[in-house]
Amino acid sequence: MLVLPPRLLALALVATISACVTPASPPPIAARPVQLADGSTVQPGAQSGLDGRSVELARVQIDIPRGTEIGRLQGQFGNKCRGVRLGPIHQEQPRTPARSNEWNDTFYRVMSGHGFRVAGNPNQLFDTAQQEEGDLQFGLTISEMKLEMRAVCDFFSENAVGMRGNAKVAMEWQVFDPVRRQVILKQRGEGGFEATETVALDPLVILQLAFADAANQLAVSPELRRMMTERAPLPQPGARPAAEDRARIPLRRVALSQQPINSHIDRLRSATVLIDTGDSHGSGFIVSEDGLMITNKHVVGGQRFVRVVLVSGRTVVGEVLRQHELRDVALVKLEGSGYPAMTIRETPVTVTEEVYVIGAPRFKQLAWTVTRGVVSAWRPARLPGQPFDLIQADVAVHGGNSGGPMLDRHGNLVGITVAGYAMGENKSNASLNLFIPILDGLEKLGVDLVDPAEFQRRRNLAASQ
Repeated sequence: MLVLPPRLLALALVATISACVTPASPPPIAARPVQLADGSTVQPGAQSGLDGRSVELARVQIDIPRGTEIGRLQGQFGNKCRGVRLGPIHQEQPRTPARSNEWNDTFYRVMSGHGFRVAGNPNQLFDTAQQEEGDLQFGLTISEMKLEMRAVCDFFSENAVGMRGNAKVAMEWQVFDPVRRQVILKQRGEGGFEATETVALDPLVILQLAFADAANQLAVSPELRRMMTERAPLPQPGARPAAEDRARIPLRRVALSQQPINSHIDRLRSATVLIDTGDSHGSGFIVSEDGLMITNKHVVGGQRFVRVVLVSGRTVVGEVLRQHELRDVALVKLEGSGYPAMTIRETPVTVTEEVYVIGAPRFKQLAWTVTRGVVSAWRPARLPGQPFDLIQADVAVHGGNSGGPMLDRHGNLVGITVAGYAMGENKSNASLNLFIPILDGLEKLGVDLVDPAEFQRRRNLAASQ
C-alpha cells in the first residue's frame, strides 16, 4: 500500500478538487427582498399605491474615463493562470453604452418585479409603432466601479475555468419628467455583489449583479416611492377648493361645417388621437388649437399624465386637468399648440340622423378607423346606474373606441363614445352603443363654449391676473 507524504497528499486533493471545478450559473437578475434602514424588509411585488405612470431607463452614462483602473484579477496559484489576463482591470466601456443592452434589461427585471410599470420589455422581439415608452425617464450616471476578482484555475493545465470575487458600483439616479421638462428627483445609490461560487470569466456579469443590487435599493427607496404615490388631487368641476380651480375654461365657438364629411375627413382624423396606457388604450379628440383634448374618465384612469399618439405617429404627453367620474369624461391638455380642432355642434342629434365615429377599435394599430350608422334613440336619465341622458346609435364601436368622437354627416362634433353592448362568448358588437352628448360633457368639465369676442376677453383677463 502506497502512503503519500502529507504535502503530496494535500496537493493531490487540491488537484482533484480543481480538476472538477466548473463555472456555476450566476444568480438570476431579478427583484429581491430589500432590508430598509429601520430593519423592515420589503418583498418583491409589495409596492402598492403606485400612480400608474410607466418608467424607463432612458440614459446610462459612465463618468469614469476609459482606461481607468477599476480593480485587479489575481491568479489562484500565484500569477500562473492560462487563458486569462491577470493584473489590473480597466474601465473599457464607452461613456454612453448602447441603449438596449444589459443595463436596460437589468433595470426592467428589477423594477417590474417591485411593481413598477416599466417600458422596454427585453422579451419584446420587434420594435413596433406600439412599443411603449416611459412616462418618467430615468437617467443613471455611474461614478465608481470596483472589482476585486480571483481567477479559478485547473491545477494540472493551469487554465482559467472561472472567477470569484466582489464588485461595487456607485451612481447618481435622475428622474426626468418630459411634461414639465425638468429633473424631479436626484438620488445617490450604490450596490454590490460577491461571487462566492465560481462564475464565468466575464467581469461584466459581476458588475450587472452589483447594478441589480443598486436597482433593488432604488425601487424601495422612500424618495422614489413618495414621488410615485403622492400626487396632487385633480381639479373636479363642482368641487373646486381653490380659487383658481373655480374659473370655467372658455372654448371658442367656431362656425359649423356645411360640407360633406368625406371632403375633410383627413382633418377630422388628424384631430382624433390614440391614448396609449401600455396594457390598454382608448381614443380622444382635440377641441382647441392649443391642445385641449377630451376623452373618457375610464380611459385615463387614475393617471395624471397620459401618452397621446397623433395620426402622424408623433407621441406627445397630455396632462389630465379635470375629470367627472360619474359622467365619465376627462379634459386633457396636450403639450405644444397648433393642433387641428373639431367643430362643436350645439343642437342635439335626432333619431335616424346619420352619424360617424372615429377611434381605435380593439387594437392600437386600428386607430383612426371610421364607422357609420344612425341615431337609434335618446335614452333619458332612467337607465339603471346611469343618471344622465345618452345617445343610442347602431354605429359600430368596440373596446378602444372609448373617448372617441361622434360626428354628424358634416363632420361636426355631437357626442363622445362611452359604452356598448357585446353579445355572446366572443363579445361581438350588437349595434347597441351609447354616446355622451358633447354639450353635457363640456358642462360637467367646466368648459364654456363662447363667441370669439368673449373668448378673447376671458383670455386677456386670465393673462392679467
